[in-house]
Amino acid sequence: MTVGKAIMNARKSKNLTIKDVAAMSGLSPSLISQIENDKGNPSLNTLKALANAIGVEVAAFFNGESKDSNNPVVRSSERMLHSKSRGFTCYQLTPGSIDRFCVYYNILEPNGSTVNFPEHHPANASGYEFGYILTGKLRVDIEDQVYILNPGDSICFEATKQHSSTNIGTVDCEMLWFMIP
Repeated sequence: MTVGKAIMNARKSKNLTIKDVAAMSGLSPSLISQIENDKGNPSLNTLKALANAIGVEVAAFFNGESKDSNNPVVRSSERMLHSKSRGFTCYQLTPGSIDRFCVYYNILEPNGSTVNFPEHHPANASGYEFGYILTGKLRVDIEDQVYILNPGDSICFEATKQHSSTNIGTVDCEMLWFMIP
């Protein structure tokens, strides 16, 4: 099931119209319609607004149902695909709400860059990001500083700083990425 269809099903299960959700979320009805019809790529903030308006966890849009947030185990077969597009794949490894401490398993293809994914770096971000490189070679730009990371290297910085990552190697760069509020 696509994210758009999951949003539509969640909305309908609560007997809400698109106009109802628009009024509660502050999003336009046309944007919600585009997302539900898989013609839009919603940002994380948009997904949070939709989830709050509908009364579900963001995870419900990816799993088709809300998981028991008290379960400490995330099985590899149940791992939530957080995002996937143009050379970047991100899986959430932590259970429960996306609003708290999260760990991601990211795969960035050669020449792939997070510059193309501003939804992963919202303007109101706070806290810290921590990355650990498993394979490949990663360039991390944090404001005016450049860092080159190899397998086994790690990096930690304030999430409010402007930053991006680029795979400068010839193989996929696999990394663990932590978001710490």
